[in-house]
Amino acid sequence: MTKLCLSFVSALAFSFFSSSLAAHSGHNHSANTAQLEVSNAQVREFLPGGKASAAYLTISNHSGVNATLTKASIDGLARVEIHEHAHVDGMMKMQKVESVVVKAHESVDFQPGGYHLMVFEPQEPLKAGQERKLTLYFSDGNRLFTNIEVVTLESQINKAKSSAQHSHH
Repeated sequence: MTKLCLSFVSALAFSFFSSSLAAHSGHNHSANTAQLEVSNAQVREFLPGGKASAAYLTISNHSGVNATLTKASIDGLARVEIHEHAHVDGMMKMQKVESVVVKAHESVDFQPGGYHLMVFEPQEPLKAGQERKLTLYFSDGNRLFTNIEVVTLESQINKAKSSAQHSHH
């Protein structure tokens, strides 16, 4: 009986460590891997009758290597695209982009008038105060998981006004 229990415990331990190693093998922790941080992640509630909304965040790269964002997903939304505002033929135009490079030791702000995430097809309504899981996918195969806060358009406008007032002091 003791041998049977010992064998069972050994098999469980081996199984645990094997699955941990397999789960951990998808990325590497070498000096060639970007060390990324997300801050101020917010997705706006859909306006009544709206077909799309926007999400904003800051990605900071604390390493010596560039990181290329290629995709994003948010739980409860069928589609998330990376977009930018750009001047095209003297006009400001919003367009989808395939990737965004976050240079070594720099940050990229996703904000109105610049890079942002466009979100579509909510599988359930977004409600202010909720947090959803945000997953960012990078060209080297790494993924970054964080939470994104659901906010109202009004709260974003008020925050922008408050920031503008404080920047003049």
